[in-house]
Amino acid sequence: MEEHPVQQPIRAIDIDAIPGVEACYVVGRNGVTRIEACQKSGLHANIPYVRVWKGDVCEAEFCQHNIVGVYFAKAEAL
Repeated sequence: MEEHPVQQPIRAIDIDAIPGVEACYVVGRNGVTRIEACQKSGLHANIPYVRVWKGDVCEAEFCQHNIVGVYFAKAEAL
């Protein structure tokens, strides 16, 4: 079975937080300019990741195991 690729723009993510780290990233808040889905090579397969950008700087990167929720933007909101 092939996974459904993420094609919608990501509006926000919730993550498993540790003390002193944000638990939610939202495009348009606290300098976040975009959130994108990507993948990295793992031992036996590619692992889905999400990157959080502030301008041209990658502020944070999370693998699927640390993501609690992904919220997509509506097409008309873009």
